[in-house]
Amino acid sequence: MLDKTSPTSAPTDTTTDLSHLAFCALVALALERQSGGASTPYAETLFLIRWLATAQKQKRFPKSVAVDIRWLLERGRKHGAAAKMRQHLEYLWRSCSGNLAEQSDLFRLTYACETLKELGWDNAVMSSREWREGVLPETGIINGFYVEKAALSAAYDREGRHCSPVEVRVVGDVAAFIDVLSRHQIVAQRTDSPLSCHQVTLLPTTNCSRERELAVC
Repeated sequence: MLDKTSPTSAPTDTTTDLSHLAFCALVALALERQSGGASTPYAETLFLIRWLATAQKQKRFPKSVAVDIRWLLERGRKHGAAAKMRQHLEYLWRSCSGNLAEQSDLFRLTYACETLKELGWDNAVMSSREWREGVLPETGIINGFYVEKAALSAAYDREGRHCSPVEVRVVGDVAAFIDVLSRHQIVAQRTDSPLSCHQVTLLPTTNCSRERELAVC
């Protein structure tokens, strides 16, 4: 997802492609283990790097996951065994192979944010005073996203359901930000902002108040 351009496929197609990529990588790793290879975290990481590099070179997978392959390779080469590539692939497969909407709204938002941070995005949860002042952190990082702590806490209930809109201030590649959220089935809509940044509103897909009314009845 580095140097991201406009998506060429629907989010559901991308989710399916990600699931297929993760499944193939995990099967290849399992077969390697059965033959006695990849027996240590270092060897496991090295195998996955080589496998992904070959897949990238041979263009085995759709363009929709090319950026994900590139990110996995960069992560593995930079962090080695600490990259936990197998665990990340397992998470991708679990999240994408079934209905991603079955995960809680807060779970999907948390993972989307972690994905963005792994891609080099800056992120901060701001106090209400900082939010009102409209001054964003100056970190020197090109891309970043920021949210008011009180608004974020109020937007999600105890079950992790998204119940009210949340405003996010985005610096940098707003299209890439929205695309990553859409991959996690989070509805994000760009809105006008008087500030020198982009404003994106995260929209709830659950009518929490109506569900609470039904529960009381």
